[in-house]
Amino acid sequence: MKKKISDRFPVDYGDFVLKSSDGMLFHFSRAILAYMSDFFRGMFELPSSDKTQGTAQEPLLVTETAVVLEGLLEQIDPKTLKPVFDNDTIIDILEAARKYQVSIVFDRFRQKISSERDLRNSSRQSGLLYSRPLVVLYIALQHEMPEVGRWALRELMRCSAKLIEEEDVEIAVKSFKYIQRVRRERIQYFQRYIDILAKVSIPHQATNTSRSPVPCTECATARAEFLIQLDRALEREPSLKTFFRLCDAKNATPCTMCGGKRPHFKSEFPTMFSTWFIEIEYLEHSKPAWPIP
Repeated sequence: MKKKISDRFPVDYGDFVLKSSDGMLFHFSRAILAYMSDFFRGMFELPSSDKTQGTAQEPLLVTETAVVLEGLLEQIDPKTLKPVFDNDTIIDILEAARKYQVSIVFDRFRQKISSERDLRNSSRQSGLLYSRPLVVLYIALQHEMPEVGRWALRELMRCSAKLIEEEDVEIAVKSFKYIQRVRRERIQYFQRYIDILAKVSIPHQATNTSRSPVPCTECATARAEFLIQLDRALEREPSLKTFFRLCDAKNATPCTMCGGKRPHFKSEFPTMFSTWFIEIEYLEHSKPAWPIP
């Protein structure tokens, strides 16, 4: 039967051969393995070490799949100038790094999350911290990374509920309950603003009256519907982005009953919204406590 050999690490790539759990052969430098991995260094230094193991005739069989093994080797390969983590295999690669005691992989993961913290909104979708914050928290808990864990918690407080509901990592019940509690507190924080918006008086602009303090029935209904929509959106994603995206939206269609323009909270109360922006931004940039209480 023809041997399956990695295209990334072919026969002439190194003098040590590893075989993945699904039968793929990887050729890698024995010296680099010993230098980057405490596990392999210890194995190679054993007096009773089998010198035939790791050869083409007797490759070292590992428990990792070909995808995971390739990802791990890329992290320690000096020819890979900018190794990247695949979001779908990152948990398994970090677990393999712990097994084989490859500390540089954890250093690079910390650097990855640190660099993602300041991504602009347009670039956040590709970042692991923003696209899969629950995975980042899981990794932080598994590998004792407090700083990474705090950044993940910060994002979990404000991210879309969909990112939590559709994730399949197993988080301890205690941690999951904590996430739910702090999200509820964040939602209640935003509901304070909604309560204020429900009570403020907005001068009503209509075509049949100059400026009436009392809106017509249709305008009053539109205002109530907007506040309900805002409340529901913040239940799903309690973030500054969600709050100001909806409050920035303007309905240019005039009222069919009075002909007036739809009320726009942000235009009517610019100072209040500027203050709220500062308050929410400060809240979102604050890092939560660690470890999880």
